[in-house]
Amino acid sequence: MYAFELGGKKGHIRIELVEVLGFPEETSYLGGYDVKGKIEIRSGNYYLSDAELWFSTGQIYNFYHQLLKSYNELKGIVYFQNPDSSELKLAIEFTELGQLSIHGSFQEYLSEENSLHFEIESEQSYLTSTLADLKKIVDHYGGNVGVKK
Repeated sequence: MYAFELGGKKGHIRIELVEVLGFPEETSYLGGYDVKGKIEIRSGNYYLSDAELWFSTGQIYNFYHQLLKSYNELKGIVYFQNPDSSELKLAIEFTELGQLSIHGSFQEYLSEENSLHFEIESEQSYLTSTLADLKKIVDHYGGNVGVKK
């Protein structure tokens, strides 16, 4: 299955696509196809593994293009957003000289008060493999309208 990872000096975030629903016939109102995934976050000594995460391939498409633009320009803030859920709030902020900060929070069950707030220092060189993995996902599942039959 497909996955991508955002790495840094003392941590990483890995998002895996476990099951893509409706591919290639039924698209999601979020763009692309609905995805049941899992997420792993390591930030310093704090760790979260195999937590369930719902999103869409359209969100990955948008994230990829925003990240590629900021990567090339060495500026900006990129968000991985889910408008229907506050499970994952993720931002990548490009600072200066190729440095970046990956920060946000994750709450697996919105009915429980447990959440992980994280910040991972990183740099542009960590994004090379991330962008390659995201491109593979986008090439396979298409953009916000999915793939053409």
